[in-house]
Amino acid sequence: MKAALATALRESCGYLHDEGWHQTGQLMTLAADEIDRLNARIRELETARGIAPEIESLQAPDPSNQNVALVAAAARR
Repeated sequence: MKAALATALRESCGYLHDEGWHQTGQLMTLAADEIDRLNARIRELETARGIAPEIESLQAPDPSNQNVALVAAAARR
């Protein structure tokens, strides 16, 4: 997913330009570039600390939002 968002933003940019949303398309391109820069910086920092291999094995924690149970219950209705 690291590159998926940036790729999706760039792919959507052409459609926005076709519909006349030029500035929005430019902003999406800038956002994709920034995502790529940040991902590269994260990789640099992880490599410098020597934790890059450890990161791959980590899983995201469960949500800490107390409303998650309420939303899940509402969705089941």
